[in-house]
Amino acid sequence: MKTNLFILPFTLLFQYLIFAQNLGETTWGSWYEITSSNRITNALSLSGSYTNWNYELLKKNTHLHLGIVGINYHFNKNVSVGVGYAYGDIDTSFEINNTPDILEHRILEQIVLKHKLFNLNWSHRFKLEQRFLEYPTEDILKHRLRYRLKGKQPLNKTLFLSFYDEIHFNLNEFDFQQNRAYLGLGININNHTNIDLGYARHSFKTKSFHRLSVQLNLKYDFRNKKS
Repeated sequence: MKTNLFILPFTLLFQYLIFAQNLGETTWGSWYEITSSNRITNALSLSGSYTNWNYELLKKNTHLHLGIVGINYHFNKNVSVGVGYAYGDIDTSFEINNTPDILEHRILEQIVLKHKLFNLNWSHRFKLEQRFLEYPTEDILKHRLRYRLKGKQPLNKTLFLSFYDEIHFNLNEFDFQQNRAYLGLGININNHTNIDLGYARHSFKTKSFHRLSVQLNLKYDFRNKKS
């Protein structure tokens, strides 16, 4: 099973390379994100995140605002499932204009599998999304499948490398929708806080974006522990 899980992302990446050939804007943008993971019991945790994409660095040229909340059930330390809700505000135009944004209400379901391979910590996230999109002239329901392969390599007690590739498929037509690739350096601030700094490439069918990424990750454990 581990071999199949390792081969799957390369199969999906090959399909992504076929479809995502044309580059879009060459201007560098930014990707800011705050995540929170809160362990309540051995089996339950609450999660949340806020994401902000910008088409250009140091300019108010927003691509996306997205907030997510979720609840997760942990079968053990390597397997968990979760459900959640997201609200997004999407500006699909690179140019700053008065075109109305697309608003989104999203329901999501996911399963996360973790393991070690080649002395690296790997995670596989499979996610289904029901996207209720409010366009200026109509409302549309879209279904999406996402698969993310993520790796993490501690360098010492303070620093770590992190990388991932996540491919998205539109299930309405079952075709490639987008891909997100990331490579970064993480800094452990303390036991429950780290910062991840890196480069993200965000690719669609006909355009790609280069983005500098800054991510703040908060992790808390509220379980009662024996002294």
